[in-house]
Amino acid sequence: MRAALVLGQAVAERRAEMVRARVAAVAEDVPGVAVAVEGDAVVLSGRSLMRRTIVDPRLQDIAGWKR
Repeated sequence: MRAALVLGQAVAERRAEMVRARVAAVAEDVPGVAVAVEGDAVVLSGRSLMRRTIVDPRLQDIAGWKR
């Protein structure tokens, strides 16, 4: 049982790294958005970012939650 837990944690960590990299790559392509990966988080910053998230299709589904 312990081996399954360790394997599951390793798979989850790899998946989280892939998602962080994908989110950072998409955000870097948007002009005026600064991206920083800090530990487990991807931090986006930029002027009027909240409003742009509503308007810009690149930012609407940046994390891929709709997939």
